[in-house]
Order: sequence, then structure tokens, then C-alpha cells
Amino acid sequence: MSPPVANKNSFDSAATKVAPATKAAPSVLQFTAISEIPAGVAKLVDSFHNSKKTHSVQYRLNQLRNVYFALKDNGDEIAEALEKDFSRSASETRNLELGTSLTEVVHTMSSLHKWVQPDKVPDLPQTMTCPVYVEKIPLGVVLIISPFNYPLLLSVGAIIGALAAGNCVVFKPSELTPNFSKLFTEIMSAALDDDIFYVVNGGIQETTALLEQKFDKIMYTGNNMVGTIIAKKAAETLTPVLLELGGKSPAFVLEDVKDKDLATVARRIAWGRFTNAGQTCVAVDYVLVHETKKAALVKHLVAAVEETLFKDVDENDTNYTHIIHDRAFENLVKILKQSKGRVVTGGTHNAAAKYIAPTILDNVNWDDSTMRGEIFGPLLPIITYSNLDEALANIRERCDTPLAQYVFTSGNTNRNKNKELDTILTRIRSGATVINDVMMHVPLTSAPFGGIGNSGQGAYHGIYSFRAFSHERTTIEAAFWNEFAMKARYPPYNEDKDKLFVASQRRHNGKVWFGRTGDVPKNGPSSLFTIWTGIAGFSAVLFYVGAIL
Repeated sequence: MSPPVANKNSFDSAATKVAPATKAAPSVLQFTAISEIPAGVAKLVDSFHNSKKTHSVQYRLNQLRNVYFALKDNGDEIAEALEKDFSRSASETRNLELGTSLTEVVHTMSSLHKWVQPDKVPDLPQTMTCPVYVEKIPLGVVLIISPFNYPLLLSVGAIIGALAAGNCVVFKPSELTPNFSKLFTEIMSAALDDDIFYVVNGGIQETTALLEQKFDKIMYTGNNMVGTIIAKKAAETLTPVLLELGGKSPAFVLEDVKDKDLATVARRIAWGRFTNAGQTCVAVDYVLVHETKKAALVKHLVAAVEETLFKDVDENDTNYTHIIHDRAFENLVKILKQSKGRVVTGGTHNAAAKYIAPTILDNVNWDDSTMRGEIFGPLLPIITYSNLDEALANIRERCDTPLAQYVFTSGNTNRNKNKELDTILTRIRSGATVINDVMMHVPLTSAPFGGIGNSGQGAYHGIYSFRAFSHERTTIEAAFWNEFAMKARYPPYNEDKDKLFVASQRRHNGKVWFGRTGDVPKNGPSSLFTIWTGIAGFSAVLFYVGAIL
């Protein structure tokens, strides 16, 4: 979710005691003293185990309430801070981050009383008459490391999920957005109990010091290189990780797309590529268009950029975001200059402003500079295909398991009724799929957001955040009165005990509803079969209990 870093041992920037100053604004973010980090983490560990505040659902709800009002009351200041950090439009911040974050907090608060309830375990052995259920218990103290590109949304979603599950949170925001990180540190630290929430600001050295501490889970959002470093470090102490990474998310434009739909397709793709100047983990990274639709699509894409979405855009346009830092800007310019594709719109850039115009490159091939890794910027390569199977083989070889994939079709949107769509969804494993639109899965509060393979592991949002930061613990409330039946498990063993033990454990009295050959019924056993074998099984248990008494 962040641009690649040059040094494999680095996190986001060179280690300093203050955030690196930019040409737009001096540094404002004070880094946490490394010597303070172990004590800060230890305080939360002690709080979790001794005060046990977070085990109270009422306490969690009150803390989430504080987060809600902290965000609601500081919306304008958050937008202003991100405008200072990388010329982010206030509308993009409000629409893509603030509104979605508030919605997620409210959804979590309204649902938490249901999520925390134990789940009853069904289909128990015949002799197990005691309550059996699955509890959702907090993990303990978790570390959340968030990125720069959507620093509010990608921080809040993780933090509220961890708090809702009853954890204490150590939070590391990105030093690349110093104005936002300073403000967010202040408002969240004021809103939350310092026994359960601790912020560490810094770069490589501070993050390294954090990773030397023992956590109960680590969540990292960013690029694959740093994700690998964190996963390796976490493995030393068997600490589980939730990794939200990135990848090259394709947009397919199939042969069946009708000409009347191409303008809409182009507008949606352009928005999905150039929003936040392309610095979005699920942005359309490249377009794969059938050769019969390529010329018309490119025409509509250019029109969408030049006449509608980014008309007359330049480095002074307050509606267009700039690149986060010089290194990312230079990397994108290098990719652009090395590309063999034909620039059909854009291509201009300004180093002083870290501005790159929305740029579309036609006639790109799989070996182009734009196809070597996630672009994470406002460059959109267009690749033409004639054979879908060959195109999918290239994706699997070069950029498999994207965080998202987008498929545009004028045919049926049900994969079972659209052969090409079904082929794509079968062949390409992705974190998410959106048909005929882009990025609309991100704000969903009741659906998992996460990657697969190189694009990440684990998922969050809504109940999936709660589950990601909980342990599901099986609990049995056994009784003493049934010892007469349970003694079949004790030695000395005999045939009657063996028969009781087997009868109490097996399903359907040992009968099955499938044969050795032919297709197994998809819907499982029939109701009549289940009832009949259940009665027979229960009778068998009673018989063998009587035999051993």
C-alpha cells in the first residue's frame, strides 16, 4: 500500500529525531524517544493483565464513543493537515476517509453487543449434554502500524477493531504525513485512556525498537518489502501478523462491453486510478482491454481525464493530490521515462511540487517499466489482449494474487452465467473482486477487506476486525452427574466400553448417505436420513450405557 523502499532494512524514511522536512512545510512531528518505548509498551501490558479494564464491554463502548466524537469534532483540522502533508483535497479526505471512518465506528458500536456473545457449538457427541460454546476473548496488547496514503481510514479501522475486541493498542502512524500524525496523536491520546492506548511516532529506529517488544498481534499496512521484514521479526516470537499489502490490481475490459457503456467504464477506471494521485492500494494499476475495444476505450479515457475529472489540472489545482515525498516522485518519473508506452494524456511533472499529471500510456507490453511492480502513482498503462487465457497466464506469472481485480462486462454479472467472467475469477486469486466498478468494496463495514498471497494475509472491517483481534476459545461446562456414562473412557477397557465410546462419538449411527462410486449429494444427508439415524444412534448409546452399568 506504499511505494517500494530502496533499502530492504528500512521502513518509511531515514531515521531522525524529527520527521523529515519537506519543501512545502517544515517538520512538525516530534519523534518518540527510543528509550521510552519499552516502558510505554510495558505499561499497556501491565494494564491489560492487571486492571482488566478492556474486558468490560461497557468500557469498550465508552472508548469507541470517545473516538467517534474526536473524529467528528476535528474533521476540518484533519483535512487541513493532510492538505499540508501532500496537497490532498479536503473533499477527498472527507469523502474517502472521514465519512467512512465515522460510519465504521458507529457500525462497530451498534453491533458489539452481538459480536461478543458466545457461539453455541452444535452437533455434539451423544453423551455430551453440557454447555459447549466459543468465547471471543481479547488477544492482549497489539501493535498497529499504519501507512501514509489514507492515514485516517487505515488507522481508525484497525484501532477500533482492536479496541472493540478488548485489546490495548500501541499505534505507530506514518512519519511521512507529519501534520496529520501530530494532530491524530493529540486527538486520539486525549480521547482514549492512556492505560490502553500508546502512540509511538518515528522512523526506522523507532519502528525497530517497537518490533523488539513482545506483542500479541501485529497489524501492518504498507508495502510487501517491509511486510516481509515485519513478518520475519514477528516469527521470532511466534507473534501472529495481519498484513495489508498491495499489488498490481488489474481492470479487465472484456470483448462484450458495448460501445454505449465505454464512456462509463472509462470514467470509473480513471477515477479508480487517479484518485489520491494513484496512491491507493486498491487503485486500478493497469488496464487489460480486448483488442476490439482498445481504441474506443483509450479515446474515452483521455476524454474522462481531460474534459471531465481533471480538466486543466496542474500543480496548483487544489482538487488533485501530489506525491508523498521526493523518493516516490523520482521513482515514478523514472518509470515514466523508461516506459515504451505512448503517452496519450498527461506526462507532465513538477519536482518542486512533487506533482505528476494523470498520465495514460497506450501500447504497453508485459515487460514495460510500468509492469515491474505496483506503480502507486498517477500512471495508467494500457495492455491489449486478444486471447484471454494468454492474458491470464501473464498475470499469474508476473503479478498474481492482486489485492483487487476489476472486471467490466456488458454481459451478465453473475459468474455462473458469464463464461469469461467465471474464467477470470477462477484463474486469478484476488483479495476482492468488483464487477463494473472500482474500489467500492473498501468502505463496506460488513465485508472483509484483505489480501491473498503477496497482497497480504488476514482481513478486517466490521466484525472481521473484531474477529481478527480476538481469540475464539472453545469452552466446555462439564458436570459431574453424568460420570456413569463417561466412565467408558477409563481403563480397564472392555468390549462394551469400546462400543459405547464409538457410539457416542460417531455421526448418523455410523451410517453414511453416499456410496463408494458416483457423485456425493451436494446438499448433505436428507432430513429423513438424519432423523432416523439420530434416533438409532441415541438408542445405541442408551443400550451400551446400560450394558456397562
